[in-house]
Amino acid sequence: MSTATSRAVAPAELAESAIGLSAPRPDLRDLQRADGGATEAPVKASRRWEAVAVVGGTTAAAAAVGAAFVRPDFQHQWLTLLLVFALVGLLETRGVVTLPVGRGKIGFSAKAYASIGAVYLLGLPGAAASSLASLVTGLVVRRPADIKTLFNSAMSLLVYAWAYWVFESLMVLAGRNVVLMIAAGAAGGLAAWAANQLLVCMVIVADQGVRNVRLQVFARNATDLMPYFLGYGLTGLGVVAAAVWLGDSAALITLAAPVAIVQTATNRWMREQQARVVEAKSGFNATLISLSKAIDLRDHDTEGHCRRVVEYSLMMGRYLKFDDEELLRLCHGALLHDIGKIGVPDAILHKPGPLTEEEWTVMRTHPHLGALMVADVQQLEKAREIILNHHERFDGKGYPRGISGAGVPLAARVFTISDAFDAMISDRPYRKAMTLPAAREEVRRCSGTQFDPICVAAFESISDEDLQSVGTKREQPTEELLSL
Repeated sequence: MSTATSRAVAPAELAESAIGLSAPRPDLRDLQRADGGATEAPVKASRRWEAVAVVGGTTAAAAAVGAAFVRPDFQHQWLTLLLVFALVGLLETRGVVTLPVGRGKIGFSAKAYASIGAVYLLGLPGAAASSLASLVTGLVVRRPADIKTLFNSAMSLLVYAWAYWVFESLMVLAGRNVVLMIAAGAAGGLAAWAANQLLVCMVIVADQGVRNVRLQVFARNATDLMPYFLGYGLTGLGVVAAAVWLGDSAALITLAAPVAIVQTATNRWMREQQARVVEAKSGFNATLISLSKAIDLRDHDTEGHCRRVVEYSLMMGRYLKFDDEELLRLCHGALLHDIGKIGVPDAILHKPGPLTEEEWTVMRTHPHLGALMVADVQQLEKAREIILNHHERFDGKGYPRGISGAGVPLAARVFTISDAFDAMISDRPYRKAMTLPAAREEVRRCSGTQFDPICVAAFESISDEDLQSVGTKREQPTEELLSL
């Protein structure tokens, strides 16, 4: 889909599993996973060196920690460390379980449980073995090696090292107090969570720039992740407890194996559910396209109008930093905005000349009729706002309710410009189409009266080339039209 403004993307090659929707700007739910990292996408060239600097600093810090503190007791630990390396490497290849959380998704893996258990049990050598396994597995799976693999491995060493230091310090104070031991395990997990959030935030800021980081989204995402890290910390304490009776190696296998089994089963179930969701979404989108074509057939003078106003609206919505859900609702509303015309008599809808006042009274009912038609469709709840309000004006002189200013939903204020502009550049039986410059000037002239000045500024951001490209379109595949 042609757009006026390029979509910002999530940081490059800096993670494996996703948390959230891909967005026109980075929704930070796309940038993390529950065991560390950020999602995979191209870094903007202009900021690549800053992201590389953060990754380089993280790697250097991890190397310094490893050189200063990793002192494995090979006489007693080498077999367990080898097991940790093999176990983490194996679990790394199993991928992650991705579950919906709010408007986004969250991913977690059995590897994280095994890793923090190894760290609590073996100390920093366990952290080093886990991080090295992640690095080697990444190099094998991802050929050639990339910055993402390096960052995730270096970050995991720092995160687990900090978790171990907090856990070990509190365990010394806990003595044999079971409650304090549990608190120590939980605190270690939360320490890992804090370190992970700090490092991921640094790389996000480096890649996107501090002005583009949506702190509220990041905070919400961090809050969603916290329970998972708390669970990792308590599981690590369970490994330590099990090692008293089973030994180090058996404890790691005993606790990691069932988690891996559950992860495999859940992954299979999630794939099946996602396939059903994709199928349902495809059917829903196809239905919307069919309805928009039916609307076009009812009004031959506006062939392709529904699909063109979708593209104009999306370009403006991206400029105004609508998130994915808002863009999708804007898209739905734009497609179906005139659905109420199905209830308008042909004698009025197809009249070649100007309408009488009585006929206009009937015509002005179509926004209300359209809103009633989709009222029972839950997925179109927000789109209904556009259908009902797409003929309202910023100055309150529109219809059907005569609301004004911020009382008109922003999506409807955006769409109003798209609808009017496409009408201006289209031929009608009673007038010829306006030129593109003339239509642009008319939009500017109506800023503050018919149109919201903020939305006019968004329209002004669209280039003439993009407007002309959209204006020549008559048909589009469903997937392309509703692809954000």
